[in-house]
Amino acid sequence: MRLIVIVSAMVLGLSAAAQAQTAPMKPAAPAVAASSDSPVPRAERAKARQDCVAENVALSGDDLRAAMRQCMQGKFPGVQLYAQDGVTRDGKPTAVAARAACKDEVDARKLAGSERIAALTACFNAKRPDLAQRAECRKEARAKGLDGADLRKAIDACAREARG
Repeated sequence: MRLIVIVSAMVLGLSAAAQAQTAPMKPAAPAVAASSDSPVPRAERAKARQDCVAENVALSGDDLRAAMRQCMQGKFPGVQLYAQDGVTRDGKPTAVAARAACKDEVDARKLAGSERIAALTACFNAKRPDLAQRAECRKEARAKGLDGADLRKAIDACAREARG
């Protein structure tokens, strides 16, 4: 059974690669249009993601992650698709970078206990107010008993209202 799955995956990967080679290349310029929120239209990015997965079907874990980044960036040259060096593609610090900076700031003040937690929260909320708002929206939606797709829709709607 495992052999059948592996062989089918290889056949699908080869057929997708053959289609990609015979299909005419689209210019990258139209991909840069879209809206201010997303430099690449969602449908076009999803199609590119499927193509990249088909090209790298034999990989997994960190190897797949690295190959996908390289493939996706190759499909949309000139567009920053991923965070780099602790900065998101729209210039904000990543959540990881913001937390690390806040931790360093709070450690320098030598706070402990609830004061430390409050200082970390305030610092992170100041560095990434968009994520703080989404966290607040998530708390409200969970309090209403939402989960799954309903939870995601409620969070998106709440965050959109806060932005607008």
